[in-house]
Amino acid sequence: MAIGDGFRTADAPDNPYDFVASLNASRHAPAGERFSHSGLNTFVLAWLVGKLTGMPFQDALSKEVWFHIGAESNAACIAPRDGVAVTHGGFMARLRDMARFGLLFTPSYGNVSERRIISEAHVAFLTNQGNSRLLANADVRMPGVKHNIYQWDAVFRDGTLFKGGWAGQGLIINPA
Repeated sequence: MAIGDGFRTADAPDNPYDFVASLNASRHAPAGERFSHSGLNTFVLAWLVGKLTGMPFQDALSKEVWFHIGAESNAACIAPRDGVAVTHGGFMARLRDMARFGLLFTPSYGNVSERRIISEAHVAFLTNQGNSRLLANADVRMPGVKHNIYQWDAVFRDGTLFKGGWAGQGLIINPA
């Protein structure tokens, strides 16, 4: 809703960048105290990637990640308005290519890429730095879940990362 893809009033800007730039957001709780799912941060980060690289987010992703994993196929980002990628939930790829992407978070990254794209420090951050109180505030109760963090919906006590997708799809990675 916060980027105008789920609901907009008739007078809201149609371009997602204009919509976000004109958004008058309010805070419902201090940062870190209540869980609130939003694609706004992901959208703004993708917008920033586009500005810094001088190319649309989906092209930067292709150049910096997809090209390096030996993907069998192009991936796709849903881009319903003005060719702007829905970066918070519109990514589609072949199963084997998603597995290749998942390997980037493991010591086996060398099976798909000559260089380490996801640093060990970042994986350690994901597996150790989430705020477990937020899931309790969201009334999320899954056995073995330690926390969630950024785009990862669940990080389990053994370090396994889970990202859910549409229609029950998801990606599960155990970095160890």
